[in-house]
Amino acid sequence: MEVASDSTSSIRASLKEMEITLLIAVILVVIVVSVFLRSLRATVIPAVATVVSLLGALGIMYLLGFSLNNLSLMALTVAAGFVVDDAIVVLENIERLIATGLDSRTAAIKAMEEITGPIVAITLVLSAVFIPCCFLGGISGQFFNYSGENLPW
Repeated sequence: MEVASDSTSSIRASLKEMEITLLIAVILVVIVVSVFLRSLRATVIPAVATVVSLLGALGIMYLLGFSLNNLSLMALTVAAGFVVDDAIVVLENIERLIATGLDSRTAAIKAMEEITGPIVAITLVLSAVFIPCCFLGGISGQFFNYSGENLPW
């Protein structure tokens, strides 16, 4: 037998680039949040949210049998950007309410009452765009989920 195509080197290079991109993104978020909000707590939250969301996404991908390929790595990078963006929006709204004199608990509750709808709407729109890609068949489906076996759909 002969290996017709070996994509491991390109996947490893893509994984390395993704690591670098995510590290740069987290560093930039930390810098931007610390400069504008001037709070250590507000600076740590987006960094932790990014790591936790990526670990959760990788765990779900593993449980669903998805492989790490160029498209899934791209999707993880884009999703991390959305998580960071949402975390910054929530933090800025909480900090804005704290500046008006509310305590942190009340500000967090009020901020979430104000922006839960838009955050959920953004998530649903992105899900409506990306989730159908999981169910593609044929060659296109194999780009998204290829494990070397026949796909069930």
